[in-house]
Amino acid sequence: MAIIFLYFALFLGVHLLTRQFVKRGAARLFQLVACFLLLFGFFGFRNITVLNDTPHYYGAYYQLTHLKNYVESSIFTYRILLSFEYGYQVLQHTLIKYVSKEPFTIIIFSSLMITWGNVKFISRQTRHIALALLMILLSGVLFDQYCLIRQSFALMFFYAAYPYLKQDRWKPYVALIICAAFFHLSALVLLILPIVQHIPISKRNVAIVLGIAVLISITVYELFNLLGLGDTKYFLMNIKRNTFPIGAVLDGTLMLTLLMTCLWLYRKMGMTSYDKTTFWIGICGLCVCIITPSFLSFFRLNIFVWPIIYITFFRFVDADDQMTDYGAQNQCQALRRQMMMMVMGLLAVRMAMILMFRNEWYHLVPYSFYDFSDRFHGFNMYWENNV
Repeated sequence: MAIIFLYFALFLGVHLLTRQFVKRGAARLFQLVACFLLLFGFFGFRNITVLNDTPHYYGAYYQLTHLKNYVESSIFTYRILLSFEYGYQVLQHTLIKYVSKEPFTIIIFSSLMITWGNVKFISRQTRHIALALLMILLSGVLFDQYCLIRQSFALMFFYAAYPYLKQDRWKPYVALIICAAFFHLSALVLLILPIVQHIPISKRNVAIVLGIAVLISITVYELFNLLGLGDTKYFLMNIKRNTFPIGAVLDGTLMLTLLMTCLWLYRKMGMTSYDKTTFWIGICGLCVCIITPSFLSFFRLNIFVWPIIYITFFRFVDADDQMTDYGAQNQCQALRRQMMMMVMGLLAVRMAMILMFRNEWYHLVPYSFYDFSDRFHGFNMYWENNV
């Protein structure tokens, strides 16, 4: 566990070093390069025992490289038995056929894309790139991204689509979300955002939306049966659960706390404008958190929401962000600085507790790098037996 927290400390070191730069452009470039190398080095060369889904993707790639008919066939052939979306099938087949048959290729390539996408997205939201990434790392959000490879590819499309959503340009937004759905079908839920963001912000409307989420939570299994989805893998997996979803409840509590803190600071700092898109994304995230304890698989939907919430929260507690687009300037700097330190500390304690008592959520400990000199690497046979 000490290795993990030493890794976290490197981002804090990058942030402190950045403060020594006089020119803002040089500081930004230093953070971009340093953060990219830190993220890609840690995740791109991780062992296949690190992060839950790593052995599944590694194992799938490994198996397919040994099928001669598959390797020699067209990369555009869709294979329903693979249980992968078409876009990911084409990507994986392309890597196998034209790049490398080494199964670790999918880990390196996905880490490269996820790292590039996150660093680029965050650099557009704040000039304190390293500190923002440290917060998101401590939250566990990035661990989920590097674990859930297909859905993270879809998230990269959402990152590209997000500016269009805020500009109310629905055509390019919808086009990019459809592309995202070719990597993970859960991205289709993002098509409701251009509609939801036009709902007037009021206590009544928020209560109605959250009330609908509570109703869905109560009737989720009946709805699945009504839609003819009662025999799906996720339905059967959730209906067999007999343990209390403490992680889902804690995530919901955390999200509510972050959003309420942003609202409190909004009023405390005397802000005069707001971002309807970000507001309703936060409410949609709360809706998912309300449903998740009843149907745990819904937590995957919030992989699209958490980065937006954390980067928004980061801007609220970043004392150097003037928040001029919210109608504030140099307000409550001491308070915001204190809240930044407090939140970072709480997230660090939370991550330490997870690593000590719930390591199965991430499988980060013990951390190790992939051994390229070893010609044989075992992988999780569960995937092979249940494909």
